[in-house]
Amino acid sequence: MEHQEVMECHLNIDSRKIKRSFIFSLICIVFLSSSLFALSKPIVLEEKIKANKEVLFPLDLKKDSYVTGSFTLTTKVDRVELLDNNKHFVRRLDQPNKLQNRLIFVTNESGKYYINLKNKSKDNTFKLSINKVLPVKFKENKKVEIISEIIKKEKKNLLTNKDTKKFWEQVKKLGTPLVEPINENESILTFLYQGAKHNVRLFGGPTHDHVYFDRLGNSDIWFKSFVVKNGIRMSYQIAPDVPVLDGNSRENRMAILATSQMDPLNKHPYKMSKDLNLDKYMTNSTFEIKNKEYKDWGVKSNSLKGSLNNYKIKSKILNNTRNITIYKPSNFDSKKDYKLLFVFDGVEYQVKVDTPTILDNLIYKNKIKPTIAVFIDNPTRNSRAEELPSNKKFADFMAKELLPFVEAKTNMKFKAKDTTLTGSSYGGLASAFVAYTYPQYFGNVLSQSGSFWKDSNNDPEPEWLTRQIAKSKKKDIRFYLNAGVYETGYFSIDILESNRHLRTVLESKGYDFIYKEFQNGHDYYAWKVNLADGLISLSKD
Repeated sequence: MEHQEVMECHLNIDSRKIKRSFIFSLICIVFLSSSLFALSKPIVLEEKIKANKEVLFPLDLKKDSYVTGSFTLTTKVDRVELLDNNKHFVRRLDQPNKLQNRLIFVTNESGKYYINLKNKSKDNTFKLSINKVLPVKFKENKKVEIISEIIKKEKKNLLTNKDTKKFWEQVKKLGTPLVEPINENESILTFLYQGAKHNVRLFGGPTHDHVYFDRLGNSDIWFKSFVVKNGIRMSYQIAPDVPVLDGNSRENRMAILATSQMDPLNKHPYKMSKDLNLDKYMTNSTFEIKNKEYKDWGVKSNSLKGSLNNYKIKSKILNNTRNITIYKPSNFDSKKDYKLLFVFDGVEYQVKVDTPTILDNLIYKNKIKPTIAVFIDNPTRNSRAEELPSNKKFADFMAKELLPFVEAKTNMKFKAKDTTLTGSSYGGLASAFVAYTYPQYFGNVLSQSGSFWKDSNNDPEPEWLTRQIAKSKKKDIRFYLNAGVYETGYFSIDILESNRHLRTVLESKGYDFIYKEFQNGHDYYAWKVNLADGLISLSKD
């Protein structure tokens, strides 16, 4: 392997590598212990890596170990992978273009594993933290409920023929999930998985929980069926053999990430990045049962293409620097009138939701007026949770720093009635809060699955922003709110409940608003369709 430096566990250390090798020797001694599964405290390594280097970091682990941690990078890398004892690829660990990454995986065998880092053309600092190594056990769902006629038929077949080969051949031709119409409004949706050892769980889909699949007898058929309304549109993953941990409820909920992956029988993958080297763990599967209520405007067509320009903006208010991308429609002319759209979670809304293509198509078909869009990145993973939920300093940044920056770059001035804030989840909450704080600059809110259940730093009671709107005078803001009917059932106040409550408050205060519920969950695959609906709705004067 060219330009490769291999770091192994040893005690006879070359003096030039003493600090690095000593740390890794400690790590390996811990993992090699025959009695110790769990760590008493996190193990942290910080290593400087030269440009164009490929480095192996060895870890000795037992079979059925659940490993969690994180790693950070100072510059982008080609990729970070997990390799097995033979240095064969197991899974990708990094998220493309992310400098902060979560680490969760389960070992299938005892022995040496490697974290393989392929660095790009700049020197890098790799900081690895191994937080927990826990022994795992497995749980199988014993309850079996069959509502699918296809599964009922196969159950009868298994009484005389234990071979499921023909069943799986039929399923592969159809693709999953299977759809069985009930009437013009409803269908039975059946997810399938072949050959798990202990259990299978659904990550996403028409449920708030990570439900277990049922097993058909002792066969290799694992299934889960739902009655759903037509118009449903979702992405999901399937997680075989999810471990059960001797940990708290959150740790057990997060454990699904160790095995969740694309559905191998699904014909419609949804890559969450433009990176072509995503593995099965980084790819979602999708399904939809169409109705007349929506159209996907994110499909590339012969529409005139806008331009994208990248910038960095340093904020004195927030004391950080972030990337932003400004989209300008084709044939941009600063002497003409344009709408202005600010988009939170800027990377996701250029990749998971191809907003530039959506804007190209909507403008080309005269569904909306020509619009300039500003995609706002989060400086770090942690900063998102600090800045977006009703943060006054972030609202100040938007009004006093970012808006003037955009006006300078476009050589234009924008009226509040022509300016929209949009985002999903925390981004939806931020859209409403920033407009509520500065309605003189931001006159429209397009919130998708907004997290209006959220409290504030100084007030632990839920739905803080909704309560502020309820007790204050009406402001000159137009709202478009949407929520998914499956965004409920986990907490007493979830996305769906809090959006319905905000709708009621807006109505009582006399606000101009549009509220819609869609057959989806908390899902970018749905938001990419619903975004266009919101833009079209708000474009109507």
